[in-house]
Amino acid sequence: MDPNPNLSKGEESTPGGSINVQIVKLISNRPTPRQWRRTLIVGGGVLLLFALLLGHRQAAGRSGTAGSEDKLFRGYLVAMEKVRQHHVEEVGYEQMTTGAVLGMLRTLDPHSNFYDRKSFEEMRLEQRSQYYGIGATIQQRFGGVYITEPFRNTPALRAGLRYGDRIVAIDGKPATDWDSDRVRDHLRGELGTRVAVTVERVGLAEPLTVTIERGAVDLPSISGTFLVAPKIGYVALSRGFHSTTSDELTSSIEKLKAAGMSSLILDLRGNPGGFLDQAIRVSDKLLQEGQTIVSVRGREGRTATRDWKAESGSPETFPIIVLIDEGSASASEIVAGAIQDHDRGLIIGEPSFGKGLVQTIFPLRSGAGLTLTTARYYTPSGRLIQRDYSSGSAYEYIFRRQAAGENGKGMTETPAAPATYQTSLGRSVFGGGGITPDLRVESEEISAEQGRLWTTGLFSFVRQLLGGQIPGASAFRQGPLQLDHEPQADELPVSDAVMEAYRAHLRQFMRDNPTLGLTEEMATTHHEWARRKIREEALIAFYGADKQRQMTTATDPQLQRAIQEMPQAAQLAARAEQARKQARR
Repeated sequence: MDPNPNLSKGEESTPGGSINVQIVKLISNRPTPRQWRRTLIVGGGVLLLFALLLGHRQAAGRSGTAGSEDKLFRGYLVAMEKVRQHHVEEVGYEQMTTGAVLGMLRTLDPHSNFYDRKSFEEMRLEQRSQYYGIGATIQQRFGGVYITEPFRNTPALRAGLRYGDRIVAIDGKPATDWDSDRVRDHLRGELGTRVAVTVERVGLAEPLTVTIERGAVDLPSISGTFLVAPKIGYVALSRGFHSTTSDELTSSIEKLKAAGMSSLILDLRGNPGGFLDQAIRVSDKLLQEGQTIVSVRGREGRTATRDWKAESGSPETFPIIVLIDEGSASASEIVAGAIQDHDRGLIIGEPSFGKGLVQTIFPLRSGAGLTLTTARYYTPSGRLIQRDYSSGSAYEYIFRRQAAGENGKGMTETPAAPATYQTSLGRSVFGGGGITPDLRVESEEISAEQGRLWTTGLFSFVRQLLGGQIPGASAFRQGPLQLDHEPQADELPVSDAVMEAYRAHLRQFMRDNPTLGLTEEMATTHHEWARRKIREEALIAFYGADKQRQMTTATDPQLQRAIQEMPQAAQLAARAEQARKQARR
């Protein structure tokens, strides 16, 4: 998760954390009772609640408790009508019922969810590694929402949008007060439709309006593939497990092998999860035939249970290190857990999120959808890594780390000690709180002060710098995005003269915005961090975020530690393979 919640991502971000086993239809073709039809058939949310209550009522009739269920249903309708008639603002049936369904699901677990028609369609498109829009990352900063990167082969890139463009209107509607979610919703739309985007660009006296035809935008799971050191390949599998993930990984491995790779760092940091079958297929490429990948256990008699095992006849055998952090969840944890339990490689970084629940997607005839938790998954050693969610607090679940018990709910007041399990070689691993790395290496967190600087005065300076408004810094004036650039060592160094210009700009910015709480002391304390941040953002503006990652690996402590520990990972994998051979004799 982002250490600074103000650095919100927009169009590129995808809904994460769901592991989808199958597609099931929830609503049957049973007729609607005449006396309820007029009240209920008003929208997707109402249809959903009706289906749930009707099914429950019929089951109650079979069990002899229909009377109490009728009272429950009538009570809901009466309450809904009272709200509609008397609330201080006008409220529609669909809005109320959607809220009721969401509230019901929140009492079950943190990952069951309801999507209206539009949100459900977007989720399904993104899980197919695609959506319809203009194709750009947008981020919210001081003063509005800005383009920070147009993607390759997208309408946004063809229209000439660029880093630092502030979105001030969409289809003629002022957007200066919109947050990034609202901007994203207006940029996305039906394939082939057009949207007029008005931006303020540094160096232009008047706003610029471009009309863009929305297109299919690819969202690959892998955002970077390159050699990070001699013979050490690096794959950033950071954007979720979508329908194309396994094929993407195969292509990346082939590319790295051709470049001389003999060991691999698989980066799952920030990967929120996705399709279960893709996690299985990725694991299958890395484990030996017959090794368990994951076990899924559902409600007895209701949901299928199954153990998945590696089936590949010729898996990859190179040494592996997997990078994880607190944003690695769900399908990411399945892969990391399988690698760790079989001693196939080392896990480095920070404890993962801890999501051991499986969601099934239920499409509805209205076009809406439901993701419902139908099972739990267990790593090969038997670990349930689901964190505690018994408090019911979304804040505690997302931001607090507590051990969970064997039922996945655990304790809230005094967390129990995590259960201990054994890997194939007898190493101790733990359940109930995500995947604990073999070597814990902290990431370089952005402090609150750094986040405040970045989203305000520092970002303002970077826009001016890239817009060619800083005297003596013409090397930083951005031109067309060069996504195929071959990185060179120490490109775009930030000189002391540029840093002096930054300090002068920041002083004026503080005078113009005294309520933001910026100080000279903050600027001095974080001077060198700001120098590095300026260069990183310039690299994104010039070459894109993927190339920027490749050109700044030296400042990534977790990645650098992984490079150092690769010999240990090779030794571990060799010991595990030797033990397997002995066991077969």
